[in-house]
Amino acid sequence: MTIFHIVLFKFKDDLSKDIIEKASEGMVTLEEKLLHPETKKTYVRNRMGGINNSPEGRARGFTHGYICEFDNEEDRTYYLEADPAHIEWVQYVKPFIADAMVVDFVPGVHV
Repeated sequence: MTIFHIVLFKFKDDLSKDIIEKASEGMVTLEEKLLHPETKKTYVRNRMGGINNSPEGRARGFTHGYICEFDNEEDRTYYLEADPAHIEWVQYVKPFIADAMVVDFVPGVHV
Protein backbone atom coordinates (compact mmCIF):
# COMPACT_ATOMS: atom_id res chain seq x y z
CA MET A 1 0.00 0.00 0.00
CA THR A 2 1.81 3.12 -1.20
CA ILE A 3 1.18 6.29 0.81
CA PHE A 4 1.84 9.67 -0.80
CA HIS A 5 2.82 12.40 1.65
CA ILE A 6 2.39 15.98 0.41
CA VAL A 7 3.65 19.00 2.35
CA LEU A 8 3.04 22.66 1.45
CA PHE A 9 4.93 25.54 3.08
CA LYS A 10 4.51 29.28 3.39
CA PHE A 11 7.90 30.64 4.28
CA LYS A 12 7.99 33.79 6.42
CA ASP A 13 8.07 37.03 4.40
CA ASP A 14 11.21 38.45 6.01
CA LEU A 15 13.51 35.57 5.02
CA SER A 16 16.33 35.96 2.55
CA LYS A 17 16.25 34.03 -0.70
CA ASP A 18 19.35 32.12 0.47
CA ILE A 19 17.65 30.87 3.65
CA ILE A 20 14.57 29.75 1.72
CA GLU A 21 16.70 28.00 -0.88
CA LYS A 22 18.77 26.22 1.77
CA ALA A 23 15.66 25.11 3.67
CA SER A 24 13.95 23.90 0.50
CA GLU A 25 17.01 22.02 -0.72
CA GLY A 26 17.32 20.49 2.73
CA MET A 27 13.84 19.05 2.46
CA VAL A 28 14.62 17.39 -0.87
CA THR A 29 18.12 16.14 -0.01
CA LEU A 30 16.99 14.79 3.36
CA GLU A 31 16.12 11.50 1.63
CA GLU A 32 19.69 10.20 1.72
CA LYS A 33 19.79 10.67 5.51
CA LEU A 34 16.49 8.87 6.13
CA LEU A 35 17.48 5.32 6.98
CA HIS A 36 15.16 2.51 7.98
CA PRO A 37 15.84 1.50 11.61
CA GLU A 38 16.21 -2.20 10.75
CA THR A 39 17.64 -2.32 7.21
CA LYS A 40 19.71 0.88 7.50
CA LYS A 41 18.69 1.65 3.89
CA THR A 42 16.69 4.60 2.59
CA TYR A 43 12.98 3.97 2.91
CA VAL A 44 11.37 7.15 1.58
CA ARG A 45 10.83 7.02 -2.17
CA ASN A 46 10.54 9.68 -4.86
CA ARG A 47 11.22 12.62 -2.56
CA MET A 48 10.94 15.81 -4.58
CA GLY A 49 9.77 19.37 -4.32
CA GLY A 50 10.26 23.00 -5.18
CA ILE A 51 8.73 26.44 -5.56
CA ASN A 52 5.12 26.82 -6.66
CA ASN A 53 4.70 27.89 -10.28
CA SER A 54 1.00 27.19 -10.82
CA PRO A 55 -0.73 29.77 -13.05
CA GLU A 56 -4.11 29.08 -11.39
CA GLY A 57 -3.63 31.54 -8.52
CA ARG A 58 -5.08 29.16 -5.94
CA ALA A 59 -2.02 28.52 -3.76
CA ARG A 60 -3.40 30.60 -0.85
CA GLY A 61 0.08 31.90 -0.10
CA PHE A 62 1.79 28.51 -0.03
CA THR A 63 5.04 28.95 -1.91
CA HIS A 64 6.69 25.51 -1.86
CA GLY A 65 5.47 21.94 -2.22
CA TYR A 66 7.09 18.57 -1.49
CA ILE A 67 5.99 15.01 -2.08
CA CYS A 68 7.31 11.60 -1.14
CA GLU A 69 6.13 8.01 -1.00
CA PHE A 70 6.10 5.42 1.74
CA ASP A 71 5.64 1.69 1.20
CA ASN A 72 3.46 1.32 4.27
CA GLU A 73 2.00 3.02 7.30
CA GLU A 74 4.78 1.78 9.60
CA ASP A 75 7.41 3.60 7.52
CA ARG A 76 5.34 6.80 7.49
CA THR A 77 4.86 6.60 11.27
CA TYR A 78 8.59 6.08 11.83
CA TYR A 79 9.36 9.06 9.56
CA LEU A 80 6.92 11.37 11.33
CA GLU A 81 7.54 10.30 14.92
CA ALA A 82 10.98 8.77 15.31
CA ASP A 83 13.41 9.25 12.41
CA PRO A 84 16.22 11.36 13.92
CA ALA A 85 17.15 12.95 10.58
CA HIS A 86 13.56 14.07 9.95
CA ILE A 87 13.11 15.33 13.50
CA GLU A 88 16.35 17.32 13.27
CA TRP A 89 15.31 18.85 9.95
CA VAL A 90 11.86 19.81 11.28
CA GLN A 91 13.50 21.62 14.21
CA TYR A 92 15.84 23.43 11.80
CA VAL A 93 13.13 24.59 9.40
CA LYS A 94 10.33 25.31 11.89
CA PRO A 95 11.43 28.92 12.64
CA PHE A 96 11.25 29.76 8.91
CA ILE A 97 7.70 28.51 8.33
CA ALA A 98 4.70 30.83 8.50
CA ASP A 99 2.24 28.02 7.74
CA ALA A 100 2.19 24.43 6.57
CA MET A 101 -0.36 22.04 5.11
CA VAL A 102 -0.02 18.26 4.90
CA VAL A 103 -2.14 15.83 2.90
CA ASP A 104 -1.48 12.10 2.72
CA PHE A 105 -3.35 9.66 0.51
CA VAL A 106 -3.40 6.09 -0.73
CA PRO A 107 -4.01 5.92 -4.50
CA GLY A 108 -7.46 4.59 -5.30
CA VAL A 109 -8.94 5.09 -1.82
CA HIS A 110 -11.74 7.64 -2.19
CA VAL A 111 -13.86 7.11 0.92
